[in-house]
Amino acid sequence: MSLNPGGILSLRALVLCALAAVGYTVNRVVKIDGLENLSVYLDGTTSGSSDESLALSPLYPPLQMAALSGASAPESGSSPKSIVGSLVSLAMPKGDSGTPVRSVGHATTPRGSTEQLPSIESLRIASWAINGFGPQQLRDPELAKILVDGIKRFDVIALQQVRASERDFLPNLVAMLNRDGRAYDYLAGPIQGRNPASQPGTLSGDGEQLVFFYDTTSVVSDRSQLYTVADPDNRLNHKPLVAWFRAAQVDPQRAWTFSLVNMRVDVSRARQEVYELPRLFSVIAADGRGEDDILFAGLMQADHSYLSSTLGGTNYWFATHDKSTDIYSKYQTSNLIVDRRTTTEAVLRGGVIDFLRIHNLSISQAEKISPHLPVYAEFCPWEGGHR
Repeated sequence: MSLNPGGILSLRALVLCALAAVGYTVNRVVKIDGLENLSVYLDGTTSGSSDESLALSPLYPPLQMAALSGASAPESGSSPKSIVGSLVSLAMPKGDSGTPVRSVGHATTPRGSTEQLPSIESLRIASWAINGFGPQQLRDPELAKILVDGIKRFDVIALQQVRASERDFLPNLVAMLNRDGRAYDYLAGPIQGRNPASQPGTLSGDGEQLVFFYDTTSVVSDRSQLYTVADPDNRLNHKPLVAWFRAAQVDPQRAWTFSLVNMRVDVSRARQEVYELPRLFSVIAADGRGEDDILFAGLMQADHSYLSSTLGGTNYWFATHDKSTDIYSKYQTSNLIVDRRTTTEAVLRGGVIDFLRIHNLSISQAEKISPHLPVYAEFCPWEGGHR
């Protein structure tokens, strides 16, 4: 649910006038009262902006609930601080700070499902960390085909770890998506972790972007509503990207609207960054748009049990609970998070797309795409979940 666009603009105008009257000026940062260390930053980079991502990263164990003798799992609603006390750490590879944790005796789960995709009346929203897939891989027809096939299975997909060292990478990918008459578009966040470009005609190196791809026949987006979460205290290495969408195939007056948050947790700081999730929900809910349906999608570096306890127990639903989200069938690192209390449009059905089985790939072949599998959830396109 959301305010109509006119209401949002009027609200913003009133807020800006009030701030000006008491001597404050607002540039492109909106501070949320009571949450002084996090704010939202309206970002002008909506398309055509790309950059080089970090080097391909190894897959590390995510945050998981501990099952230690004498150390019980935290109860629903317990604070993140209490969760930390019930975890056991694993040694990180030399050179990495931070300490991911996992449960003792953790049983690996089967790699993602090949279950049927939802009916045409459902919106399919997904998340996929593509681990630095960029221009070089896109020039390989076989690799490009697998990436394109993965994206086209969904109405909206949030991509993390996007490498775009050439300015036309994202437009070229959109052109590939639309060769069969589809109508995909994209929204790209700012380059994060940039260094000066070393080659003429390229963008700055050693950075990565968060990107949304969406089928414009299924959903529409207001590019002016795209923003990144400002984090002056650098609590998050990768600042989340927030976009607004509305279902396109139903009456606009009855269509579901939602904010989708694209998040990429740094594995070396996973404990600290996951701890910020409750506050991020609060900040984004108070961004002035009046939108109460807020979905988080991304590379969380934590399993659903750890995320659920951090967020406060049973109020949240996760796209995958019992399946690993990596090609090695080891860890659950990616997910979509839905607040049950506000997002009644969630069908509460989702899963993991196993592109290895779909394309009959070996592990070494799959690694050229990503060690991560796409995760998706289904939603009703009508506001409130009713026709």
